[in-house]
This record gives sequence, structure tokens and C-alpha cells, in this order.
Amino acid sequence: MNQIILTVFIVFVGSLIAIQGAANSALGKHLEEPLHAALISFGSGFLLLLVLTLTLTEGLPDISKVAAAPKVTLIGGALGVVYVTSMILFVPKIGVASALIAGLCGQVILSILLDHFGVLGLQANAASPSRIAGGLLIILGLFLINYKSIIRHIN
Repeated sequence: MNQIILTVFIVFVGSLIAIQGAANSALGKHLEEPLHAALISFGSGFLLLLVLTLTLTEGLPDISKVAAAPKVTLIGGALGVVYVTSMILFVPKIGVASALIAGLCGQVILSILLDHFGVLGLQANAASPSRIAGGLLIILGLFLINYKSIIRHIN
């Protein structure tokens, strides 16, 4: 697939994160316990991945390959728990847009650095002026989305 089609698809998939944040937040409120909501969220995700893995691949991963993987590569699920639980806690306090753009700022800033240094075997992609400008525009977006709240706290 060409890069434009892939980018449009990822924009769509990214929009699902807004629904995920709102749904998980509502579930946390309903269950009166954010960690329970995160557990249900990851549990349903695990079940879907299990079904997809069993139907679309030749079975479960080879446990010896998992055990031999560089330990740092196994951190993704734990980082997902931090992200999802944080969204469950903070979306009700600051709203979906503010929470997601704040998370996006962190993602873009760190991703520019990860790309620049080729971390975890990524192909190095220099932090060019245009990439840095893009990151700064995301930070500007964070400010603009939260403008009223920022001004209210200043005054």
C-alpha cells in the first residue's frame, strides 16, 4: 500500500482512541474503580487478539522465542496499562480532547527522539527542522485546545 493510504487508515485508527478513552472513562465511572475498567478493557482486547491469532496465524507464539526476546521489547503491554489507566483517570477531569492531545504531545516528542536515534532497532530518521516544527505545532494544539482552562488558571 502506498504511504497516503496507510496514513489515512492510521488517522481513522487513531480516531478510535478517542472512543476508547471515552468508553473506558465511562466504564471506570460505572464500575467506580479505574483499575477494574482497565482490566476489563485489556481483557476484552486480549480475547479479541486471542481469536485473531488463532484464526489468522498458525497458533500461539513460540514461548522460547518470547523468552529469548530482548526484555525491553516486552514492555509494550505494561506501558499500555499506564496509558489506558491514566486515560480512565484523567478523561473525566479534563475531557477526551485535552487528555488525548496531551498524550499525543508526549508520543510525538518521544517518537521524534526514538526515530532520530534509531532506538529499539528502528531505522534512524533525523529530527529534521520540519519534524521538529511538526512537534511544536502539536504542542501549540495542546495550548489552543486548553486555552480557556489555561487563561482561567492564570487569572
